[in-house]
Amino acid sequence: MKSKHCGFLVALSLILLISAFISIVDCGTTVAKPGSKRNIMHAAFTNAGKVKGLEIWRIENFEPVAYPKVDYGKFYTGDSYIVLNTLESKSKQLSWDVHFWLGLETSQDEAGAAAIYTVQLDDQLNGAPIQHREVQDHESQLFLNYFKSGIRYMPGGVASGFKQTEINAAGEKRLFQVKGKKNIRVRQVDLTIGSMNKGDCFILDAGREIYVYVGKNAKRLEKMKAISAANQIRDQDHNGRASVHIVDEFSNELDQENFFQILGSGSPSQVPDESTSEDDETFEKGEERATTLYHVSDASGQLKVETVAQKPLKQEMLNTNDCFILDTGSGIYVWVGKKATTEEKKQAMSRAQGFLQTKKYPSWTKVTRIVESAESAPFKQYFFTWRDHGAQHSRLIRAANDNDSDTVDDTEFDPSVLHKLKKAGGSALGFMPDNGEGEAEVWRVEDMELVPVAPENYGFFFSGDSYVIKYEYRNKRGGHGFVIYYWQGLHSSIDEKASAAIHAVRLDNELNGKAVQVRVVEGFEPRHLLKIFKGKLVVFSGGKASGFKNVHDHDTYDVDGTRLFRIRGTCSEDVRATQMPEVAASLASDDAFILETPSATYLWFGKGASDFERSMAESVVKTISPDREPIVVNEEDEPADFWAGLGGKGDYDTEIDPPGAPFLEPRLFHCTIRTNGKFKVEEIANFEQDDLDPDDIMVLDGGDEVYVWIGAGSTEEEKAKSNEMAKEYLRTDPSYRSEETVPLIQVSQGGEPRSFKRLFPAWNDFLWEVRGYV
Repeated sequence: MKSKHCGFLVALSLILLISAFISIVDCGTTVAKPGSKRNIMHAAFTNAGKVKGLEIWRIENFEPVAYPKVDYGKFYTGDSYIVLNTLESKSKQLSWDVHFWLGLETSQDEAGAAAIYTVQLDDQLNGAPIQHREVQDHESQLFLNYFKSGIRYMPGGVASGFKQTEINAAGEKRLFQVKGKKNIRVRQVDLTIGSMNKGDCFILDAGREIYVYVGKNAKRLEKMKAISAANQIRDQDHNGRASVHIVDEFSNELDQENFFQILGSGSPSQVPDESTSEDDETFEKGEERATTLYHVSDASGQLKVETVAQKPLKQEMLNTNDCFILDTGSGIYVWVGKKATTEEKKQAMSRAQGFLQTKKYPSWTKVTRIVESAESAPFKQYFFTWRDHGAQHSRLIRAANDNDSDTVDDTEFDPSVLHKLKKAGGSALGFMPDNGEGEAEVWRVEDMELVPVAPENYGFFFSGDSYVIKYEYRNKRGGHGFVIYYWQGLHSSIDEKASAAIHAVRLDNELNGKAVQVRVVEGFEPRHLLKIFKGKLVVFSGGKASGFKNVHDHDTYDVDGTRLFRIRGTCSEDVRATQMPEVAASLASDDAFILETPSATYLWFGKGASDFERSMAESVVKTISPDREPIVVNEEDEPADFWAGLGGKGDYDTEIDPPGAPFLEPRLFHCTIRTNGKFKVEEIANFEQDDLDPDDIMVLDGGDEVYVWIGAGSTEEEKAKSNEMAKEYLRTDPSYRSEETVPLIQVSQGGEPRSFKRLFPAWNDFLWEVRGYV
């Protein structure tokens, strides 16, 4: 290893050369390994990324040095690190995430070296890794998830040629605050009771004795994580030779007094109330910050960064020959096309980091580099259209073939039905508790009370009303399953919608919380709900509360005897008809329509209507207009009377096979309500069943449906606000979904439907029982 003085001189001489290569904006300058060339692999990376698992290097005198595995999770604030995580698929293919982590007190030059070596490591792995820039106190959840016992910040660091740092003296008493639940951060704080609060856990390291102080308002999972962190301090800092003691509100008075005596001051009654401060600084995207896509290309002979578009963004805007920068306002992505030039790859990351300074973003704003065909779910959600190559959405395909329910066994599936399924417009594609053969009861909300609907009218809904449907079925285990839908018409009053939700909760309570509750908005009915009514779901205009005149005994709004219905579906059991405004603009070339006028009934088939939709329209017309023989009309062959029924010929949607919304990968979020009343959502990367926190509310985003999982230990306030949490999540979600268009499916711990379980890599039906939660 070269001396620090030689490294200093060589590093300075290379600063101008590498500044065009990559820059760390919040540090100001960069430094490379003395005498290094980008295409020469550093010896420390010889075997990097060849087997699955975590590998860490610390920058020492501008060189990457392998970090001892026993110290994984412990980061010195004066240092910079490179962290590589290697994943292995079932087919034994490897994929990588590489992070460069910057301590708040690291030198400018060490930070620059970390960034440059990250690029070198990326090159060694053929440019396949996703790159992440991490800053102390603001790490991504993906990064935090690598360290099951949490990460711990230590003062000081490796002494470098630019900055001398002092390693923490051994044997002194230290107080650590443990923040977080699933992914925790352990920060050293002042050794005083003023650093403590009743909402968190604290670790007092007194050398041979380590104490875990559990705040009165801390939850069970927080306590478990704090104990795990204390064990890690024992093993890392004391070679496993210290004893760990737990001090909580149930400890005897002597143990509590002993803790505060070692601390040096205070008593249990003097511990401050729960802190209302944020875990991290809040950085919210302002209204003036728009999601913007930039093109990075040197095709003209010189490198240019040009604006492509703002929302809405489409996948086809990305070009495999170039690089792109996606600025979301709260984070920055660098997308690297497979055929991008070396210079484009170099400059894209540098220019992206330059945005932190030119746009005055916080220095800890996330900058993530991804490569074509390995895009992450958070990246894809910013695009209105996105299609992965190949059949990667098997859960949706199973749903299309009715093989994803709790009442059938797995069978082979046909990927060709996937497009047909999406085109049908039915939401919650993966939610299929059974095949719709169970028993249903239907009520309509009238004067805020539930009034039974006659069985012969099941499947007739009115846009001005709200309904509640209780559905009972038998599952594979021979038991009974229940689903309670509350359907909200687009023109139903706010009070009626709220009443439907309240009655759904009441019915669930009568079933001892065993039901799955599903909120449904008109036009976005889950396929399972459609199947319950076996192809006879018709949504009419008007409703009971509107006072509109009844026509054909359907409470439907109609004053001139003309009605228009749109037909959509994928099979005879999930077809639906929706009444539309009686104007030409309501037509669409991709579908089939029924037009009923005072003198005739027409079946209009758009050019893109499938054979199935045509046959379904012929079937549905018998329900909508039973006393007439319909007249078949093909697009562009319409008679004058047809257009007269729509008020005249006009423009309408003639696009065939519209791209529709993207298939979004499932994602899990931990939702909490802070003591200050603010709502907080944290994503859990690479989630497993074990990540579901029984003390809280979790949101599982299945893409086409959003599940609200109610932990057994969640508070009554959290349960009452659970759906509002999910709506808030959708309101802040950058994808093109809205809280009004996505079915919300509420499930309780221990009563998860199969469609929910399928979104996890593995599921153990007895996990909650083993852990004493049920």
